[in-house]
Amino acid sequence: MSYSIQAILAAQGTFAAELANGMEVLQLDGGIEMIALGSTARKLLGLPFLPLTDEGIEELPPVLRGLCSALSVHGPVAYVEAEIFGGSGTQAHTLIPAGGTDVLVSVSNDAINSALEWLGVWPLDGKDRFDTVGLGKHRETDSWVVGTTL
Repeated sequence: MSYSIQAILAAQGTFAAELANGMEVLQLDGGIEMIALGSTARKLLGLPFLPLTDEGIEELPPVLRGLCSALSVHGPVAYVEAEIFGGSGTQAHTLIPAGGTDVLVSVSNDAINSALEWLGVWPLDGKDRFDTVGLGKHRETDSWVVGTTL
């Protein structure tokens, strides 16, 4: 089985209510919101697909850095991505404090849980942070986007 995600996460209320270019704020559990960077958003915004885990780039590409910076006006955000196939794969995050200065990229087996911890998520009911917010609900980023059926 495979899993991939490319998204920007933040505490509830951080993102503007209306976003441009087909981006939509989705409510996750644990007080977290997500903007899924599916194929339509990537095409409209000129975003690369999984630049940290798939392409091995060691810093957030300028177009993604600019987007995350713009979205961090009201609070910190975390850019996350993962690509897993057959139980093997990797995750990455970049943490962007309020105001938009990004910090170092982290590529590790628990990068998404680390980003969620940074955003203040506490694990519940014996789950890790990833499962606490419900990121396993869909197996691919496009499946998160309303109106997409994969």
